[in-house]
Amino acid sequence: MVAGGQAQIALRRVAQVGLGGAAGLALWALAAHWDEPAMPLALYPVLFVFVLVQAGTALALAGPLRIGRALGGALILAVPISALTLLAGRRYVKPSDLLDDPVLLAVLAVLVFFSAPFLSVSLRRRADWRRYEALFQSAWTITVRYGAAWLFVAAAWALALLSARLIGLVGMDALDTALAVRWVRFVATGAMLGMGLAVAYELRATIGPVLILRLLRLLVPPVLAVVALFLAAVPFRGLSQLFGEFSAAGPLMATSMVAVTLISSALDRNDAEAVSGRVLRTATRALALMVPVLAGLAVWALVIRVRQYGWTPDRVLAGCVAMFLLAYGLGYCGAALTGRGWAARVRAVNVAMALAVIAGAALWLTPVLDAYRISATSQVARYADGRASAPDLPLWHMAHDWGRAGRSGLERLAALAERDGDGDLGELLALVGDRADPYHYRQAIDRLRLPLAAAELARLLPVRPEGAALDPAALGALPAINRDQWLKGCRHTLPGGRPGCVMVLGDFAPVPGAGVQGIVLFLDDAGRARGNHVMLRGGEDPSVRVIYDPVADTWPLLPADVIARAQDGDYSIAPSGGRALLIGDAVLVPAY
Repeated sequence: MVAGGQAQIALRRVAQVGLGGAAGLALWALAAHWDEPAMPLALYPVLFVFVLVQAGTALALAGPLRIGRALGGALILAVPISALTLLAGRRYVKPSDLLDDPVLLAVLAVLVFFSAPFLSVSLRRRADWRRYEALFQSAWTITVRYGAAWLFVAAAWALALLSARLIGLVGMDALDTALAVRWVRFVATGAMLGMGLAVAYELRATIGPVLILRLLRLLVPPVLAVVALFLAAVPFRGLSQLFGEFSAAGPLMATSMVAVTLISSALDRNDAEAVSGRVLRTATRALALMVPVLAGLAVWALVIRVRQYGWTPDRVLAGCVAMFLLAYGLGYCGAALTGRGWAARVRAVNVAMALAVIAGAALWLTPVLDAYRISATSQVARYADGRASAPDLPLWHMAHDWGRAGRSGLERLAALAERDGDGDLGELLALVGDRADPYHYRQAIDRLRLPLAAAELARLLPVRPEGAALDPAALGALPAINRDQWLKGCRHTLPGGRPGCVMVLGDFAPVPGAGVQGIVLFLDDAGRARGNHVMLRGGEDPSVRVIYDPVADTWPLLPADVIARAQDGDYSIAPSGGRALLIGDAVLVPAY
């Protein structure tokens, strides 16, 4: 019996090593013959995806299932996903560009990751395909097995490279020569991955998800405390500060995903395995109530960005993720608000949302949810209705990253530019059409934006004493880094809606021909006031320096209220070598 069991283990290992090695060889063959017209180019990325999904899924299913049944079952995923890949490839100028698109590859990975547990469970017992306990166990087991297997691959390669280096010291370079052959590296990696997965399955009682789940649930209380502190602070900080210059959607969505993962980990596969202590269970329930608030804020942050800058492929993806997280949050919150059995209802939400994610990922690969088409249409509409000028449009990305839809959008913009006589847009379209490098394209953008940025800064920047004003042309000669910092600070708002910047005129530097000079105070992204001394010297280039506090002997970061005080005239200018701006407790002079 023992001998038979050992033989079965050996056969399983050989089968999985062979499958992994064959997959590696197939991937190498596709990569090596990429430019050869042996078949239509559109089929190469499809075959890449087919091999990856077929082999990856079969290796995940092998163990619980015999290798033959695992291979047959993997086709249930590999065939439709390959067909969707072929459909998605039509949106690219070159079909091979599909494999250079990290967003589409991530969607494919999500589709496989969420589908594999359903497939694994249904192949073993079809009636259990929606049973949460079986799905939970299958998903975490596959995750842990693959994690352990990739760690084994990394360790094996480290050992192989070290061994090659060691024996090379005595003049034996056969191993180093073998590892330098590309197909050997592909085959060896696949074979080692297959071996790692086989052994991880054999040791499933030892290498299981239990330890990870027990550790993850310990993170629920600290994450709850951080989220509660954040949500409590939002009303005091205000939404305008939360949704400032940088989008808050990313951190909010990441925190929502962490919360969803921790809640699912804490509730485990059933009530018997879930957290039972009062503190952890109460913290899990409270965190479930907060997820929709986090996700809702993420949706609102994204809405603000789309209103400002329109849709891009990244924002379309973020919108889909945010809506899924909001659905998760609403489901969790609704379950947590019920009485007995709320944990079981959270698990039911997980099953429903997993199926929804699978459907959404599949839809992403179809023309219905073509992010490039949606984005290009949005950007053309922004220009057509006057919401965006030529420098505001992501023309470079439309030309080089947004596939056929991006190119089509550029053609529509070219027609609009010709109709309206927009020379700026025509210049930029000619640049991207000539495939100029990004550096020269950005230079053209900066040149076109310069008068607009200078005019906006002159409009937003309050100048004191009251009644003084600045010439926008003088501001246009400022170094771009300073102009952009001041403009960003002005776009932040103080309580009451005033701009977060001010310029106090004064002869702060006793320099001949200094021209108009003053100290500019502006808000940074952390809500603190920073400052520069500037000299606008007519035809010469402006001089911009940081400010210094000689009394405190520091380059100061000031509280935001000094800007409001300066705008209200609550300051004085006094001699201090040259002259110093006295505001609050600060003494501000140009740094030399």
